[in-house]
Amino acid sequence: MNVIIHDINGTQVAEMQSEGIIIRSARDAADIIGQLSARGIKKLILHERNLCPEFWQLSNGLAGVILQEFTNCSVAAALVGVFDQYKSKSLTAFIKESNLNNQVIFSDNTELVKMRLSKEL
Repeated sequence: MNVIIHDINGTQVAEMQSEGIIIRSARDAADIIGQLSARGIKKLILHERNLCPEFWQLSNGLAGVILQEFTNCSVAAALVGVFDQYKSKSLTAFIKESNLNNQVIFSDNTELVKMRLSKEL
């Protein structure tokens, strides 16, 4: 796993880069938060491919638990990927609701989320 630190207008945004899954549980999220906190970073970009398939099935509660971990630690997270492949109405509604603020952002555009995360929350 690579961590790329983007400095955008004086704000550090960490982008996790990996071809495989890096988050399968809230513990995995907590470990990443710990690594970021040690560097004073509170903004994170994850890619859809780095989250286990179960994350995208809202009925099991995993997405809520993982995203709550970021929220509780005041880490703004952006998830980048192609989400229209998921046919779940509840996931579509969840993504739409999440995108109303800058705490958890879903987008297919990495540059856009970098700019949104660089703004004050």
